Amino acid sequence: MTKKIIKISCTLLFLSISFNGFSYWKWTKVQALGNGKRFESTSFSVNGKGYITCGVDTNDNCYNDLWEYNPAFDFWTQKANLPASYRRAAFGFELNGKGYMGCGIDDAVSSVGTIFNEFWMYDPSLNTWTAKANTPIATFRSAGVSCNGKGYMIGGASAWSLYSNIYEYNPTLNTWTAKTTFPGVPSSSGGREAGTATSLNNKIYFGLGKDDSFYQNDWWEFDPSTNLWVRKADFPSSGRTGAWSFSINNMACVGMGSDGGFNSDTWWYNTVANTWNYTCTFSGGGRRSVAAFAIGNVGYMGTGKSGGGSKQDFYRLDADVNVNELSMNSNLISIYPNPISTEEFTITSETELINATLSILTIDGKIIRSEPFVSKETKIKREGLTSGSYFISINNNHQLLITKKIILL
Repeated sequence: MTKKIIKISCTLLFLSISFNGFSYWKWTKVQALGNGKRFESTSFSVNGKGYITCGVDTNDNCYNDLWEYNPAFDFWTQKANLPASYRRAAFGFELNGKGYMGCGIDDAVSSVGTIFNEFWMYDPSLNTWTAKANTPIATFRSAGVSCNGKGYMIGGASAWSLYSNIYEYNPTLNTWTAKTTFPGVPSSSGGREAGTATSLNNKIYFGLGKDDSFYQNDWWEFDPSTNLWVRKADFPSSGRTGAWSFSINNMACVGMGSDGGFNSDTWWYNTVANTWNYTCTFSGGGRRSVAAFAIGNVGYMGTGKSGGGSKQDFYRLDADVNVNELSMNSNLISIYPNPISTEEFTITSETELINATLSILTIDGKIIRSEPFVSKETKIKREGLTSGSYFISINNNHQLLITKKIILL
């Protein structure tokens, strides 16, 4: 670790100790989706209600139904079916009190299904679907997001290719316009499938997903007003496909997805500090390709695919975060035993971290030991450490994720 990084880490450490902000995150189970276990469905929220359409189940059956969730009554109601072929892996977003969905594929097998470039608008007040201008390309597993009164379609796949295109939809003109293509990481062509996108403060945030051959954990900001992409701090955990994202309480929240296995972590991204903060572990088990939307300052997520097949359950995420908080990511790791009377102690992480470093610091901030943190469980020998109080800190890509106090007896 360089002297510059050490200095930054120590500064962040004591800033973190100086602020005693309070945060509370909790997943709560709500009413399950009314019809069928499924994943790769399309979701959006309009006027205080959530919507899920299409998707595919464990038996490879695709759907074209539409369901409306009312959070006030915790109840699902079936609405008008999409007047087109069943499909999975379409994108969706909300604009001006209407829901939109586009593209997708009509088979569970990507190499044999028909890939669509249809684009549809749903009007909740009339319970009707209207065909709108087709998207410029036919894709599935594109990311959809709205920002500043326009809709955006990012990336996606055909049967054999990945796309880096981003297109902007103007609902007034019913037209699509190509924007600056997604650059991706230097080792790839920029094409990306099953990434995730959300918008906050007139900017779009997009990342994760799969490129030519790898799961990625990069994170990007796109400014529609300047038509420019800027790479931000990488997602701290594993690269993955099929993660969800939404924005609540002025925070971009991201979680779960598959990196070969199924993840159950939940994070939020601080757009001002350009840092990631761990919140809690999802109690319903790891999964990918879920339906997710935000209603006010509450997030909703459910369905998806897990190791046991597709899911039907649904959950809400409540977040109460003090505006003065500098996150301590208190749920990210546990230390046992603590206080420590044994010759070694164990540090366990809730999720795999990428490029992480674990440091032990004295009470006055002097780093006395640093080593890579490359496993969910690491045993630390207390050799050379006298009795007293110390801090354990974990840095990831030069950002401080967590600091915890330990006591050696």
